[in-house]
Amino acid sequence: MAEGEKTEPQYFEGLAAHLNAQAVQVLSLRSIGLGRDPLRVVEEALSRRKTEESNGDPYDSVWCVVDVDQHATLENACLRAKRSDLDVAVSSPCFEVWLLWHFQDHASWISTEALAVKLKKFGVNGKNLPLTFPYDKYSSAMLRAEKCTEIRLKHKPPNPSSSVSSLVGVLADACKRKI
Repeated sequence: MAEGEKTEPQYFEGLAAHLNAQAVQVLSLRSIGLGRDPLRVVEEALSRRKTEESNGDPYDSVWCVVDVDQHATLENACLRAKRSDLDVAVSSPCFEVWLLWHFQDHASWISTEALAVKLKKFGVNGKNLPLTFPYDKYSSAMLRAEKCTEIRLKHKPPNPSSSVSSLVGVLADACKRKI
């Protein structure tokens, strides 16, 4: 379950195709009324998981992909997810830092606007990924993400950081086991 409606679903669908992952379902939260926030993402993920369980086809794993942004509910969302045995991938300042690491290193503080400028140089325009996005560089992105996670604050990761690498690692490992 992703907070974003376009970028995150595009990325995970493209990555799943690259990894030949057959049973990956990417859902996004539609922005209604008050807009998106991490707690709504977690609540929607719990609702979907319950529905799938009651239909007799439970998910193997459920992840929530959210940004730090200016969300006031991030800490509550992380706590709710932990109590409910959901995994959360948090990016700071936003998911786009994960995308940037597919192209280059970046380990200093960065704004959402500066990220957009950097990504535009690589063909990532706004919320759309180019058809040539380098999904095969996910291992490089994982290494770059690791460099930025040395400083951890309780429920608020440093900028830049992204725990999307944990989710991508789970997907990649699951696909390797099927080969």
